[in-house]
Amino acid sequence: MIKAACHCTAVRFEIAKAPDWVLDCNCTLCRRYGALWSYYHRDGGQALLVRKPDSGTTETYLWLDEDLAFHRCRSCGCVTHTEAVKLDPPLIYEVNARMMVGLDPSGVRVIQVDNGHTGHFWTRSDEPRRESRHPPMPPPGPDDWR
Repeated sequence: MIKAACHCTAVRFEIAKAPDWVLDCNCTLCRRYGALWSYYHRDGGQALLVRKPDSGTTETYLWLDEDLAFHRCRSCGCVTHTEAVKLDPPLIYEVNARMMVGLDPSGVRVIQVDNGHTGHFWTRSDEPRRESRHPPMPPPGPDDWR
């Protein structure tokens, strides 16, 4: 079993097994969060043993089409997970693998998806970068901080 928690441990997950791979997304949001995303929704969530943090321990940020709510701990500010909010009931979609305690990153594949359309990543991967399925954002203007 893998334990995952934010820095203050107010948000915790127990996960049946370590991820085989994590996603490094370089979109304008994930690049800033620095998260490496692990997924548990494809198997019906059976691997995610603790499905939700206690009510009120996180706050959310909805971005763009507002399909995903990015959760962060109200106390320590760590980005913990995302939730597909338009599903009924909402589903934990990704868990930040950087919160996993005792996980040896050398045994986990890093898959890079170029959602930022820049080709730049802070991590290294032995696998080829994957192209984004998302359209590029408009080119930045002189006052754009993206």
